[in-house]
Amino acid sequence: MKKALVIAFVLVLGLGVAAFAGPLSGSWSMWAQLTVDKDIGEALRMPAFGTTLELDYTVCGWTFGSTAKFSKHAFDNLWFDAVGSVGAFGFYGVLDFVPQTPSFKFLAGFVDVSIAGVTLYAGGMLYNFGYATLTPDIGSGFIVGGYGAAGACSIWVEAQFNMAATIGTVYWYGYDSMIEWILYYDTDECAWYKPGLTVQTAGCTAAWSGLDIYIEYPFACFDLLTTVNFNCTVGFNKVGFYIDDIDLGIPWLLLDDLNIVFTVQTKSVCGQFELVLADTTCFTPYLSLVMDPTHAYITGIALNALTIEYDMGQGVTFKAGTLFNRSWGDTGFAKVGDTATCDGDYAFCWTHAGELLMSGYYGTGCCVDYGITGTARYDEYFAILIDGDACCGGAFSVSAFTWFDDDQTDAFMDWVETEVDISVGFGSNTTLSVGFDLKADGLDNMVIGVKFIF
Repeated sequence: MKKALVIAFVLVLGLGVAAFAGPLSGSWSMWAQLTVDKDIGEALRMPAFGTTLELDYTVCGWTFGSTAKFSKHAFDNLWFDAVGSVGAFGFYGVLDFVPQTPSFKFLAGFVDVSIAGVTLYAGGMLYNFGYATLTPDIGSGFIVGGYGAAGACSIWVEAQFNMAATIGTVYWYGYDSMIEWILYYDTDECAWYKPGLTVQTAGCTAAWSGLDIYIEYPFACFDLLTTVNFNCTVGFNKVGFYIDDIDLGIPWLLLDDLNIVFTVQTKSVCGQFELVLADTTCFTPYLSLVMDPTHAYITGIALNALTIEYDMGQGVTFKAGTLFNRSWGDTGFAKVGDTATCDGDYAFCWTHAGELLMSGYYGTGCCVDYGITGTARYDEYFAILIDGDACCGGAFSVSAFTWFDDDQTDAFMDWVETEVDISVGFGSNTTLSVGFDLKADGLDNMVIGVKFIF
């Protein structure tokens, strides 16, 4: 407790100094979790504490940032980042340390340039595989790629050197999204900083490991994507042909994609159907097709989840959701005789905000039932959300989520817990927050926090 207060005091002093520096901006936030320990006379304990200081310095079109994360007993993470440009070249870089150990964790950077409609990019990373054990075990890798268009055709090319490929992210979401995801990936709900680049093996000799080529072009009555992959294991690895959004002439059914992949010795065919749903007033059904796993025929339609969201006016919103099936597939199929397998089922969960999440994609820590024991699951919820204006130009919000578990055998009406979160803003730069969880045996925990933006 004393250590946490000292850390908070030091950060407050730093915040005060930063507030008077013209080109500086940033934020400071602090939160503490309090629990009632019923085993020792219902005494309050503080099992968790966190505080984060972010500072940005902007000069000559460049932004240099520093972020420090502290927990109750440790200086968890410290990283420095820089974003800017010189002429036509854009630069992104991050340097990360684990002060608790202490050790260097990684250095990552990218540079890009656009010339005559062609964008070229290169990125690299140094990663310490032994940062947690104080035994330096450094690996290095880099990628070089580019993309552009020629008439109705587009091409993407990327070579990897002891580094996982990023060309798929560039193709599907764009280069800027790829930079954001791999260098600055951070979610609001289960925030944690992590690099998206992956060095494959330790060692500072970054040997060539792969080459990918994507070409998209009109073919017959559709657009065809052809991908070719070479690697250092088998040489020519595979060539794939992908077609998206195939109109079957059925208003409610779409062949979302059809993939044909050849290797030297195999061929695989995978497809995925998608239901076309009409807009509804406030209900959202989550439907999937039930299919024979090795044939392209449909055996049924499954209702996996149902949500409702209704604006009641005056800043009040009602939400509810029911999860009937925690695991359902992408309605894919693989042709009989293929050696390759198509994507299978995914596991879903509710977030604390009452949204469906594919657990494991962002990490199970984002699930509202993360950390519970046994087979208990949060299947259903009802919620009231209220927002409006607060003092001095700020805003306030209140949310109350009541969670249920259909597998409960000794709970009142299958009730598991009720979560209440309150946030009040004072002006545009200060926010106070408090939240608490209620369970059958009373108050489970309470979290209080404050955030300053300058």
